[in-house]
Amino acid sequence: MMKLPFFLSIFILLLYLASCSNNNKTQPDGNTQVESFIEETDKLPESTAVSKQLFAVESAYIKFLSKAAGQEITREWRFDQYGGRQYEENYMLVMGQKMGDKTIVVDGFQYKWNFDSNEGRKSKFYQTATDYDKISEKDIERYGIAKHGYEEVLGKKCLKVTIERPAKSTIWLWNGIALKTEAVFGGNEVHMVAVEIAEEAIDNAFFVLPDDVIFPDVN
Repeated sequence: MMKLPFFLSIFILLLYLASCSNNNKTQPDGNTQVESFIEETDKLPESTAVSKQLFAVESAYIKFLSKAAGQEITREWRFDQYGGRQYEENYMLVMGQKMGDKTIVVDGFQYKWNFDSNEGRKSKFYQTATDYDKISEKDIERYGIAKHGYEEVLGKKCLKVTIERPAKSTIWLWNGIALKTEAVFGGNEVHMVAVEIAEEAIDNAFFVLPDDVIFPDVN
């Protein structure tokens, strides 16, 4: 069962997209790093909160800009039902064209596909939202977790947290959502920051699966 904390799973995606933009010689090393990172992050502590309400915000649109492996990546994310339904696009612009993928989370499943593909992947959706006020002393020591008070990002009051392992990271959390993240992974610095937030109702159309894409089940 995949149990990646949300901001770490996004980092894996960002680095994968960045590696795809490089030559084929460097990509296998990147994939090996991703696999190793997943093995470690699977062991991170989970929140004791009920998973049906991942965030303390009912619905919102958030746009992020990220830099990974020298590439700038845009993430546009929409969610409602406190994270129960999600839609996002992660992409780079290459010669004016979007290169990346789309993801829909609905009814407990995740559907992911590339912009230029008519076949995607369907998998059971697992996501954890770590409550840093409920982490045990053992986990605090094991992962080198420390809280550093509050700072503002886009006018939102965020808890600043640092993590030493498995990737040295600093995150700024607003209602369980990482609005800003800085980390070092595989020798690469990765930065992600929200540049636009709108707490608003999301059109149901974003959570409807496309008719022209098939989604075989995967484990």
